[in-house]
Amino acid sequence: MACEPQMDPGGAASPLPTATPGWSALPGGSPPRWGQELHNGQVLSVLRVDNTCAPISFDLGAAEEQLQAWGIQLPADQYRSLAESTLLEPQVRRYIIYNSRPMRLAFAVVFYVVVWANIYSTSQLFALGHHWVGVLLVTLAAVSLTLTLVLVFERHQRKANTNTDLRLAAANRTLLRHRVLLGVTDTVEGCQSVIQLWFVYFNLENCVQFLSDCVQEMKTNQESLLRSRLSQLCVVIETGVSPAVPEGPGDLEDAPLLPSRETSPQERPVLQTELFQLVPEAEPQEMAQQLLSVFGGYYIRLLVTSQLPQAVGTRHMDSASIPCPCQLIEAHILGPGCCHFLNR
Repeated sequence: MACEPQMDPGGAASPLPTATPGWSALPGGSPPRWGQELHNGQVLSVLRVDNTCAPISFDLGAAEEQLQAWGIQLPADQYRSLAESTLLEPQVRRYIIYNSRPMRLAFAVVFYVVVWANIYSTSQLFALGHHWVGVLLVTLAAVSLTLTLVLVFERHQRKANTNTDLRLAAANRTLLRHRVLLGVTDTVEGCQSVIQLWFVYFNLENCVQFLSDCVQEMKTNQESLLRSRLSQLCVVIETGVSPAVPEGPGDLEDAPLLPSRETSPQERPVLQTELFQLVPEAEPQEMAQQLLSVFGGYYIRLLVTSQLPQAVGTRHMDSASIPCPCQLIEAHILGPGCCHFLNR
């Protein structure tokens, strides 16, 4: 069976879950109209590709046609390679499969069986191990440990993922001025792993202004706290380094006729580890745009999966319970009580 990219039916913005307030789409799946008012957080298009096929690619042309119907013209030559090459690399696709919910569920089941068997075999050393009360206690202990593991998995999923979310930072930096943010999620349809690329409308001018003022204030009054928060926003990158090639003999008569066995062309390259700062020191507005670009994909993933933390009030969203991007960044990334939000 041929594996082709799929797109949400209806030829318009993707229908949104009714359980998530604040989102809007055209009723009845009617086609979008040029110049129609858009709202922050509105899904414009969703592309799907089967992760089990090779090679695969997103049908970005179809998404661009939909966005043009909304009056949004994207620079295809600037973001296409940034979106596809970063998400569809073989190692990233394998990571998405192994990090999917069915794989975590299968691991939890195996973990439960192994823990139950080990605790039960250990309980056989005591008289309680042969009684039904002992079996019940063993089961309760195994269930408790398994639930703890599941909660750890869920907590992990609420953090920004350097292997998926942050890979869209360059593409979101390009699309930010066009009022579009990209996000990636994964799901399972039948027995197939599916990667979903979300195009969501966001006018981030107000968010950029707010974060610029926030960064400027922290530079003035809380510079040490700002440096501490920015120092945590970094990733480790391994780059290949070519080993130094020794110079050949000066006299060609002294050069060996056969190559030496000590230098093999199949030697493993030398890897150099570098610490890359996601938000370098710059002007407040530049740092605000970089923060929104880096965590834009993370915000979209939480938004479309209804995992955003509840907010008492919002600044730039229609719903009062859904925080806007600058609220999430201020409270959980720049705030004094923030925790580590990067899955390393």
